[in-house]
Amino acid sequence: MGFFYKHKPRGFNYVPRYYDPQKEEWEKKKAEAGLPSNLSHEEQLRLEMRKKWGVDKDKEDPSERRAKTVRIVIIVAVVGVAFYYLFCTPVLTNIVSGLMGK
Repeated sequence: MGFFYKHKPRGFNYVPRYYDPQKEEWEKKKAEAGLPSNLSHEEQLRLEMRKKWGVDKDKEDPSERRAKTVRIVIIVAVVGVAFYYLFCTPVLTNIVSGLMGK
């Protein structure tokens, strides 16, 4: 009667984990100081890369963030004006007709 055999459901092996943000911060600080910590090799490499590259968005100065935002707004405005000038005015058609010899 193998044709009518029903398989038993597979069990779900969920192991709950406890997350402690204070302990994680402590482990990161220990690893940055060069003390032995419980961080994995991958996490230690990430910490070293962040330290070497100086990327820490939480500690970024508000004036630096404001300068980045202003720079992006200016670039978008310049690109927008150039787009409008090329595609919404007869400049592009004049250039193309001049190149075609008409």
